[in-house]
Amino acid sequence: MARDAAKISPTAHYTGHIWYRHGLSDRALRTPQGALMDALLWPTSTLYRLLTQGPTLETFLLDRHAVIDARLAAAIESGRVGQVLEVAAGLSPRGLRFVRRYPKLRYVEADLPGMADRKRRALEPLRLSPRHHAVVEIDAFAETGPTSIAGVFASQLRPDVGTAIITEGLINYFDRTSVEGLWRRFAEALAAMPYGLYLSDIHLKDENLRLYAVRWFRRNLERFTSGSIDFHYQDVDACAQALSQAGFAQQELIRPSESGVTRPGPRSLGEDIVRVIAAET
Repeated sequence: MARDAAKISPTAHYTGHIWYRHGLSDRALRTPQGALMDALLWPTSTLYRLLTQGPTLETFLLDRHAVIDARLAAAIESGRVGQVLEVAAGLSPRGLRFVRRYPKLRYVEADLPGMADRKRRALEPLRLSPRHHAVVEIDAFAETGPTSIAGVFASQLRPDVGTAIITEGLINYFDRTSVEGLWRRFAEALAAMPYGLYLSDIHLKDENLRLYAVRWFRRNLERFTSGSIDFHYQDVDACAQALSQAGFAQQELIRPSESGVTRPGPRSLGEDIVRVIAAET
C-alpha cells in the first residue's frame, strides 16, 4: 500500500463525500477535497445517468457499499463475526456506523500513516470507546512486522472470535500479483480464526470494458491519479479460482442488482459494473 499511496487518496476524498451526501457518513469525515471533486463530477455524471439510465461512478459506489454492509451485518447478527478489520479504510463511515449499531463489536480501521492519523483526529471528538474501535497503521503488502496483516491481527484482534476483513475501493488499483498476495495473507490470517469472512468489491473485464462510460471513467481516473486501474479477471469463474488458490474455501461474487439490498441515492437500469466478493475460510 505504501508504494502507491498517492494514487488512492484522491478517490478516498470523493468517495467519502458521496457517502456523506447520501446520509451514510458523519460530518467529521467530510473533506473540502471531496466536496470539490463531487461538485466537478456531478453535472457530467447526472447528465449521463438521465440520458442513458446507465451506471455511473456514484451509483456503483453506493451499490458496493450497501452490499458489503448487508453481508457484514448478516454475519454479525448470526454470531459468526465479532470483530472486523477494514483495510485501507480511508474515510469510510462503516466503522463509525457499525460500532454504534453493534456495541459489542470490535472494529479496527487500518490505513497508511497519513490517512490513519487523519481518521483518528476526525473521530476523536466523537468519543468512541477504544474497546470497540481503533484506527491503526498498516502495510498490507508486508509479509512480516507490526504493520503487516499478521502483525495487526496479533496486536488488535482476539484469536477466539470470528473475524471479517474488508477492502473497499482497493483491489483494482494494484496489479494481479499484488492482489493475489494480499488475498493469500488475508486467507492465512482468517484461517486461524473460528470463522473468517472477506468482503470486497471488484470489477471484471467482461462486465466493464465493453461499456463506453466505464472506459471513459477509467482513462480519466488514471490521468487524475497518475496510476493504472486494472481489471484482473475476465469473469466470475476466473476470480473465484484465484480466491480459491489464495486459500478461501468458499467464494461468492454478488451482483448488487440481485442482492435484494436497498440503499439511498440514484439507481441505474443498466448492467452492474461492480461485484462484491464474499469469501470464507
